[in-house]
Amino acid sequence: MIQRLPVFGTAFRIFFLACAMHATVAIALWLLKLRGIDIVSTNNSPIFWHTYEMVFGFSRAAIFGFLFTAGQNWSGKFLLGGNSALTLFLLWFAGRCAFFLPSGFSAIAFAADLVAGAYALYRLRPLLLPQQKHNHEVVYLFAIYLLGHAAAVATLFVAQLSEYFFHTIRFGLLTVVFFIVLIGGRVVPFFTSVVIPGEKPRILPRLEQAIWPLTLTALGFFALSPLHPIIEKLTAIVFLGCASLHGVRWYFWRPFATLKIPILLILYVGYLWLVVGFVAISLSIMGWLPASPAWHMFGIGAAGIFIYGMITRVALGHTGRPIRASSLVSAGYVMLNLALLMRVILPLGGRADLGYLFAALLWIVSFAIYLLRYAPVLVRRRIDGKAG
Repeated sequence: MIQRLPVFGTAFRIFFLACAMHATVAIALWLLKLRGIDIVSTNNSPIFWHTYEMVFGFSRAAIFGFLFTAGQNWSGKFLLGGNSALTLFLLWFAGRCAFFLPSGFSAIAFAADLVAGAYALYRLRPLLLPQQKHNHEVVYLFAIYLLGHAAAVATLFVAQLSEYFFHTIRFGLLTVVFFIVLIGGRVVPFFTSVVIPGEKPRILPRLEQAIWPLTLTALGFFALSPLHPIIEKLTAIVFLGCASLHGVRWYFWRPFATLKIPILLILYVGYLWLVVGFVAISLSIMGWLPASPAWHMFGIGAAGIFIYGMITRVALGHTGRPIRASSLVSAGYVMLNLALLMRVILPLGGRADLGYLFAALLWIVSFAIYLLRYAPVLVRRRIDGKAG
């Protein structure tokens, strides 16, 4: 049976593979649409499709893959695999068809996409047990992400809400960034201490205690920001606070010790773009920077680069392989960073057309490299004979 294949054995296998395939195909289609070549027409605005897919298609696949894999280690309980992994994947995949189907079928596909999130939340319930108190925040954040997803779908079907579509998408992307905050705080210092002998990133207790309240504050202010200009300006101030806090956190994690270890350095680079992204979006809210380049600091920088770093590392570690980035994968790291710079800088210089083209091509090649190197790893059993 298909659910017994190794690729469905653990969440990271099917969803990291799906994440990379989606990243490659969706951006290739988007680039073609930008060049006037519409291979597959959407039933709504192409920009709606593009933004929705990056936040609730690409990013969510990576979240599924990591959250259920790490969650099993955190809780010691089985969360997803076999039939449940296949079910979640099929629901997620149905959602990827929603923008290409006639209205009636499209509504069913969007519903399946939302059910995927609800089913995932249901499967995460062991992380809410009293003895799992340290994991509750992750589940709460996933529930917020699901609410943002439901709000985005609602804006597509309720005409009175359509003007809020991009706000809900940006809220979803902000939630993805805070997943990086929570997950990065657990894994990045740990990876560093394990990989680099003698290096121990400093964890500042008071700073760590402030992260969850600041996360909820930032999400709350941003969610309410369309209601009044004062709330919008306060959101900009809160985002600057986020940038400051996470910049300090990043610095005390000792990032410069990782300069010769690409597979670890890329996580620090992704987290640094997160810090820069908060500054850029704050400036955008104040009217001092265009919105699109600012939000792509999060979309390509924080989300894209950090996710790429995680899916390259976790796939090796959880299949019993040495955790080293090949020269080709390291080139992928560089290309993703170049993609971000092209997407942000060229439009600011009045060459948006070239920025879109070069950024898309670099992104596509980066994830094609991942598929080339990692698809054989993800579909085969562990090389050490262990389960997983």
